[in-house]
Amino acid sequence: MNILATPLGLLMKGCYLLVKNYGIALLLFTVLTRLITLPVNIKQQISTQKMTMLQPEIEKLKKKYAKNQEKLNEETMKLYAEHNANPMASCLPMLIPLVLLWAMIPVVYKPLTYITDANNDNIKTDEAFMRNAYTICAEVDKQEDRTIESLLADAGEDDEQRAEKLGELLVEDKGDDTPFPNSKKLIESLSESEKEDLLGTLAKKENEGLDTFMTDPDNFTENMMRNTYGSEALMFNFHTKGDGKFLKLLHGDVQNAIKEFDYTAFGLDLGRIPSKSNATAAIPIISCVLQLVTTVISQIFSKKNNPDMKMGAMLPMLILMPIFSLYIGFKFPCALGLYWIYSSAWAVIQVLFLNIFYSPAKIKELAAKDAEKAKAKRKKKGPSFMEKALEVSREQAKANQPKKSSDEEVAEYESESDDDDNDNDDDDDDRKLSKAERNARDRKKLNEARKRYAEKYGDEYTED
Repeated sequence: MNILATPLGLLMKGCYLLVKNYGIALLLFTVLTRLITLPVNIKQQISTQKMTMLQPEIEKLKKKYAKNQEKLNEETMKLYAEHNANPMASCLPMLIPLVLLWAMIPVVYKPLTYITDANNDNIKTDEAFMRNAYTICAEVDKQEDRTIESLLADAGEDDEQRAEKLGELLVEDKGDDTPFPNSKKLIESLSESEKEDLLGTLAKKENEGLDTFMTDPDNFTENMMRNTYGSEALMFNFHTKGDGKFLKLLHGDVQNAIKEFDYTAFGLDLGRIPSKSNATAAIPIISCVLQLVTTVISQIFSKKNNPDMKMGAMLPMLILMPIFSLYIGFKFPCALGLYWIYSSAWAVIQVLFLNIFYSPAKIKELAAKDAEKAKAKRKKKGPSFMEKALEVSREQAKANQPKKSSDEEVAEYESESDDDDNDNDDDDDDRKLSKAERNARDRKKLNEARKRYAEKYGDEYTED
């Protein structure tokens, strides 16, 4: 994903440098990336509608060749070839937006890495410090509302002594009653220098209140600290919360990048975790509503374009997903919810655009033109992919069967002709023909079959 994330990151950086506001830059970024994938979405819409239009014909073939799977496959492929349709064409384009989506995740989640000029190693180091500090502070806070200051009440004034005392308290082995299990595992996993830096920072008198700052759910949450990408966005809280007194704990270039970066949208701090007590609650709610609207509109058009479509167990799942996103929206920074809002708003516009400008009637017209173009192309460049596949299928079938005699070939041809006659209601015509006329017609068919056989195998043909 990093291979794709890098150019997307440059695109995001360009958007930000253009408007100097992350909320607006994210909107531009969403529109541009969706425009990139729009041709793929159009192709998918056309292919899906083509397959829907062919479905009645496919059902007829299934009934006609219910006992002959080989013949069914051959006729189905022939149908696809005639209409220049490919059943896989509606599936393969879905992979491109999916890959781009995964590549966009780090770009949206890591504004400092992809937009600012701060050193990436310093960003990673500061992010690791934030995660580790949160782990210790959260464990201490779980123990009957303790604070690090209360643990160090008798540790003296010397910062080095306080750090040593804090380390002893966190890793003291008390069997199953170890009060800070996650903190103990963390400290034991760090190198000596990393441990000294972390404990020294937490134990300093000048950093009193850091643990309560880190455990404030409006600033930091456990699920965000576990998220591979999302925690970087929370680093902005070192500047916007707690009077900014803890920003000094980060590297100088990271501090400057955070200070100069406008990480807001419509007056809202995008680094905050949405709360029901303030305006940030609107972000996950709007995101959920727009996703529900997208789902409903999509299903209305799908049912209209394909009345026989059955949703079954899929519909509840499609409705539950937006509701689940509402829950997730209150667990992650506002930036993520804002991106979902932009994406969902675009999805609504795209669904309307595709179904209005590429309606079944329009696609039927395009399919007819496409079939004519494909026919002309075949004359110049040979058979299409589906026709080649059909020919391969036929050759394989022949290879697995003994060679037929001339009489068998003729009999098979007559059988196929009889099927066609039945399909076209030729029984009614037979009643109108005299016996002599029917014999003449059958003799003509027989001669045609013999001529075809002779041409196919290079034999000499003489008409009776």
